[in-house]
Amino acid sequence: MELNLKPAFFWPTNRTIVRTFKFSIKLFWQRAIFRVLSQAAPRHAVERAIRVMLTPPRHPFSDAELAVLEEASLVPVPLIPGRLIAWRWGRAADPAVVLVHGWGGRGTQLRSFIEPLLARGFCVVAYDAPGHGMTGGAESSLPHVLQGLNAVLDHLGAVHAIVGHSLGGAVAAMALARRPAIKRAVLIAPPASLADSSRRLAAALQWPEALRAAVQRRIEYRFGLNWSDFEAERASGAQPLLVIHDRQDREVPIGEGHRHARSWPRARILETDGLGHRRVLEDPVVIAASVDFVAGDRP
Repeated sequence: MELNLKPAFFWPTNRTIVRTFKFSIKLFWQRAIFRVLSQAAPRHAVERAIRVMLTPPRHPFSDAELAVLEEASLVPVPLIPGRLIAWRWGRAADPAVVLVHGWGGRGTQLRSFIEPLLARGFCVVAYDAPGHGMTGGAESSLPHVLQGLNAVLDHLGAVHAIVGHSLGGAVAAMALARRPAIKRAVLIAPPASLADSSRRLAAALQWPEALRAAVQRRIEYRFGLNWSDFEAERASGAQPLLVIHDRQDREVPIGEGHRHARSWPRARILETDGLGHRRVLEDPVVIAASVDFVAGDRP
């Protein structure tokens, strides 16, 4: 009899244990620093919190990500300032589907969608948003990410559909509402409110509400934008929209996906269970439903 000596699916590997331990230590110190600064030096607490809010996490590329990039054509996209790094798979003459990653991610996070889309006759474009991946940059924000997506769409010209994950789903909805020529979009685990997202971050770092509100005011003043402009209900269009959200998503509650779906007259929502916020990008059912919807089929 052959014995299966691999760890059970619910048992973390040593690497996962180490990563979780490091995250816990970092979170402990972040909370302690903000607790002290909020009392002793509120101005410094605000400055540090702004840096946290505008600095996406960075991670090294995996071998699987680098391998899929070797099969793509580099597409530098003009961006003020500098340029944005994008890649194309398939023929440029085929209808284009743009993949939009979320906060702290990169284009290759949605690589599981590439081959199924190519098989249906599309070309696929993915990119790293400002402040992310190979595009780089000192900071990022929702306006940065939206600017990056608009730059890609302007550069490509005709685009058939957008598939966006997390923050990428939220900005995809904003872009789609203003670009009726794009035929449809898939939003996977999209946040519905910038203010609510900041409250979740503040809760994780145990910021007092006064600190979170001060950070919001400072960032609004800096960009000349009100956070209330970035609510799901502000982005609505006539195109068909598919929202996919997991009931166990701990980073973006499923209610935010429902807010997006309610805002679009031709939207439908697909709920999954047990995939969380990131594993949903690798689920065969989610990928098949997304590709069917992009192709105009009923998922």
